[in-house]
Amino acid sequence: MRSHALRTRRGLSACCLLALLSSSATGQVYRQAPMLDEAVRAGRLPPVEERLPPQPMVVTPAHEIGRYGGTWHRMMRGSSDFHAYSRCAYEQMLRWRATDSGGVEIGPGLVRDWQFTDGDRTLRLHLRHGLRWSDGHPFSADDVLFWWQHIAQDPSLSGTVPAHWTPDGVPMEVAAPDSYTVDLRFAKPYPLALKYLAFWGNQWPLVFERAGFFAPRHYLEPYLPGEGEDDVATYALFEQKANDFTPGRPVMSAWRVAEWVPGSHLLAERNPYYWKVDPAGNQLPYLDHIRMEIFLNPEMINFRAVTGALQMQLRHFLREDLPLLRAFSEERGYRIIEYDATGIRGIMPNLQYPADPVIRELLQNKHFRIALSLSIDRELINRLCYDGSGRITPMALHPSAPDYVEVTDVPDYARYDPERARALLDSIGLDHRDGDGYRIGPDGETVSLIMELSVVEGPDIDAVEIVRSQWEAVGIKAAIKPEERTLYHQRVTQNGEHMIGVSNAEATFSLISSVRWFGTSMWSEWSHHWARWYVSDGQRGVEPPPEVKRLQQIRELLSVTVDRTARQELWRETIRNHAENLYVIPLVNQGSQIGVLSDDFGNVPEKAIASWVTMTPGYLNPETFYSKGETGLTSR
Repeated sequence: MRSHALRTRRGLSACCLLALLSSSATGQVYRQAPMLDEAVRAGRLPPVEERLPPQPMVVTPAHEIGRYGGTWHRMMRGSSDFHAYSRCAYEQMLRWRATDSGGVEIGPGLVRDWQFTDGDRTLRLHLRHGLRWSDGHPFSADDVLFWWQHIAQDPSLSGTVPAHWTPDGVPMEVAAPDSYTVDLRFAKPYPLALKYLAFWGNQWPLVFERAGFFAPRHYLEPYLPGEGEDDVATYALFEQKANDFTPGRPVMSAWRVAEWVPGSHLLAERNPYYWKVDPAGNQLPYLDHIRMEIFLNPEMINFRAVTGALQMQLRHFLREDLPLLRAFSEERGYRIIEYDATGIRGIMPNLQYPADPVIRELLQNKHFRIALSLSIDRELINRLCYDGSGRITPMALHPSAPDYVEVTDVPDYARYDPERARALLDSIGLDHRDGDGYRIGPDGETVSLIMELSVVEGPDIDAVEIVRSQWEAVGIKAAIKPEERTLYHQRVTQNGEHMIGVSNAEATFSLISSVRWFGTSMWSEWSHHWARWYVSDGQRGVEPPPEVKRLQQIRELLSVTVDRTARQELWRETIRNHAENLYVIPLVNQGSQIGVLSDDFGNVPEKAIASWVTMTPGYLNPETFYSKGETGLTSR
C-alpha cells in the first residue's frame, strides 16, 4: 500500500510530494489536500496523521482513486430545501452502503462495531477511537449523551422523545460505560434500532426534521437554556447555534458550512479533521468545497445544467426536462443519470379535517374515497406526465423492500371506472347537483375539495390537474393549492389544517419511514390528528377507529418482531388494510429520478436508489467524488 500511495500524477515534483506525505505511528503514509498545506506549515493545523484517528475508516471509491481540489457546484431552493445539502454531508452512527446487487445494507460509520445482547434488548455501540469534530475537539460518547439528556428529552427542543426511540411506548435507556461505548437498552427486542441509526443517526437537528443522535457538547453546552426570564431568547440562541446552516458549527461530515447567505448561496469547505481515507492513504474528501446556488424557478436550474455548470445533481429535475437536457449533453460534456425511485405518490385526504364537518364526514366515508379513486385515469397520467415510465400500483411494498411480500387478494380501486364512481357518489347521498353540475352535500352546499401539495411546477402538478378535471367530470368541484415546502409541512405537521395533501409514501424502507403507512406520525397527511392521539397517549388529538388503531399496533409489533415470516404476515395485513380502506389514494409511481452528471466528475455510480431514507447521494460516498480536471494530487 505504501508504494501505491507514493505514485503521483506525471509532473509532481519530489519536494511537493514530501510536503504532502506524513507517516502514522503504524507506518501508514497519509496525505492531505493541498489547500491545507499552508495552515499546517503555519501551525494553525496539526499534521495530517495527528488529525486522523489511529485507525481511519477506509472508503473504496466506486471507480478509482481521485484527485484533490475543486468545487462541487449544485443548486437548492433555499432553507426549506436543506436536504439538497444535508444529503451530501450524510454522516451517521451507522450508514447505508451499496451492495453488489444494487440494493443497500447497513455498515459501520461513526460506530465501528456493534452487538445485540439480552435477547436483542441491549445494543452496544463501539465508537471509533480518536475521532475529532471539525474544530479539532474529540468526539465521544458524551456527544450522544448530551443529545439524549439535554435535547431529546427537552420538550422545548424535541416536543416528545422521538417515537423511534420509544418502542412499545417505553423510552430507551442510554448509558456510556466509557468514552467510546454507548449502550442502548430497550424494554423489548428492537432490531429496528440499527436501521434508525443509519437513517436518523445524524447530527441533530437536521433543520426542521428535528432528527439526530448526537450533538457537539463542547460547543452547544454554553447555550443550554436556563430557567430565568430569558428562556425564549436562550432557546432561540441554542437553536441558531445548532442549526445545520450555521457557519462554524462543528461537524463530523466531510464538509462544514463556511457561508450561508439566504437567497444567494451556501458554501461548505472541507473538514480538516475528517476521519476517512481512501485505500491509498489520501485523507478524504477529494473536493475542497460544495457550493449550493439558490434558484427561484426551474428555468434557472435547467440553464445551469445545459451550460455544463452542475457536476452532479439529481434533485429538482423533471422528466419533462429530458429533451432539453439531452439536447445539450454531448456539447456541454454531461450525461443523464436515472436512479430508481421507490416511493408511491398519493392523494391523502385529511380524515379529521377540522374546518368543515360536512367535508370531514365525506372524507371519512371510504365509499367517497373509492369513488374519487375510480374516477382517475392513471394510464393517461402516466402517458402525459411521466412519459409512460411510471408504475401504477396500490399501496404496496417495492420489490427491493427487506420485508417485501406480494398481496393479490385485495380490491383494485386503481382502475379507471368513472361510471361506477358516479354510482357510488349517488348512493352516498350526493345525487343532487347545483346549477353548474357539481354535487351538493347534506348541508345544501356544493361539495368543494382542495388538494394541497409542496411543489409548484412539473409533472406532479400536471398529474394533480388531471385528477382535478376528472373529479369534476364526476361532479366533484376541486381546486389545487401548490405551496412552498416549509408552509406545506407547517400546515400538515403542526396543525393538520389541510383538506387533502398530495405527497409520497416510501415503499422500500417503509417501517423506518412510516409517516404515511401506520398513522403514527403527525407528518402523515391522512392521519395527523389520529397520530397526535397516538403519540400523546390519548391526551391530545382524536381517537382513531379500530382499523387505524390496528395499524398503529402493527407498527409497534413490526418494530420488535425479528422472525421474517411473522413480519411478512404483519405486512400483508397492513397492505390489505390500506387496500380496503383507501386512506391513501395512489396515483402513479414515478419509476426513476433523473439528474445530470458531468463527464469531468468521477466516482459517481451510474445506477443507484433515489430515496429519502438512504439520503441519496449520501450513501454513495460523496467524499470520494472528484473533479477530473483539477490539478491536485492523484494516487493513480
